[in-house]
Amino acid sequence: MNRAITGLALSLAAAASLTSLTSPTYASPGTGDGCPPGNGDFVLWDIRTEPYGVDNFVDAAFNNDGWVCARPTHVVTDENGDPFQIYNFIDNIFG
Repeated sequence: MNRAITGLALSLAAAASLTSLTSPTYASPGTGDGCPPGNGDFVLWDIRTEPYGVDNFVDAAFNNDGWVCARPTHVVTDENGDPFQIYNFIDNIFG
């Protein structure tokens, strides 16, 4: 299975009903897991962050530890014109 599973398509579908921008929640030091080395665009992301759901699917498909890596790709607007950040999610198997 490709380890770089992306949530872009599902995130775009969900964007129509979501209205707020969110920021990743960073892991506490010493988790032992990380994002791809040499790629500063990915940050460690707590899968409990709302309103996203694709991150949960990515985590469950691999190490299921409650964390993934997220890279912002672009911002879309919902039906009310509110901005919504789209992320590429991969599992935090690096580190």
